[in-house]
Amino acid sequence: METWKKVVKAIEDSIPLYDRVNNLISLGKAQEARNFALGRLDLRDGGCILDSGIGPGTTSKLILSAIKPDLLVGLDGSVKQLKTAKENLAYLRTDVLQVVRGSFEFLPFRDNAFDAITTCYALRDSLDMSRSLAEYWRVCSPIGSFADVDIGKPENVLKRAGSILYVRFVMPFIAKLAILGKMKGNPWRMIAPTYKSLPTNHSLLIEVKQKFQRVELKEFLMGGVIVIIGRKSSS
Repeated sequence: METWKKVVKAIEDSIPLYDRVNNLISLGKAQEARNFALGRLDLRDGGCILDSGIGPGTTSKLILSAIKPDLLVGLDGSVKQLKTAKENLAYLRTDVLQVVRGSFEFLPFRDNAFDAITTCYALRDSLDMSRSLAEYWRVCSPIGSFADVDIGKPENVLKRAGSILYVRFVMPFIAKLAILGKMKGNPWRMIAPTYKSLPTNHSLLIEVKQKFQRVELKEFLMGGVIVIIGRKSSS
């Protein structure tokens, strides 16, 4: 729990430079993975969408720029993140945007509420990933889809070792250079503790398959960034 609190604090501290630094440390793949996931969700006008772990609103901005949903719900455990997201999205269709404070493990929504669910660079911070996935399945409509975009942990031992070293040492160093003189401390150092407990890409894929149907995995950066797509129904 103490680590989780530190992670939340680090995420909040990173808000002013969140997108810029994340794209730098992911070598441009962070946004590419988001765009791929939204494309695979085949989003259309109308319907209800959940952006779980909305953060500063990066994914919601892509959604609102591309389609006109009836409702877009941004969920986050941080009030500061929710306020920032609303501010960052104020110039878009905020009439369809609702922000909700809550946890991934106990989603405050009715069953089958959403036609599409996305969680970007957030699921690894869950205190109980299996329960969170079960909750996403519960609130997903019978014909709905789920997308998880996150840092990956490759199955191959050498690739995984390289990813661990990159997350532990290279990412914080690149972030430090990018934020030099712009903020105190280095929030991106907190990626390493959550990455340590992250399952491998294949293990996470199996866990998603236990809940969703027609599950697919797309890897970027040799498995260092991943997208997992799942459907509620097999048809």
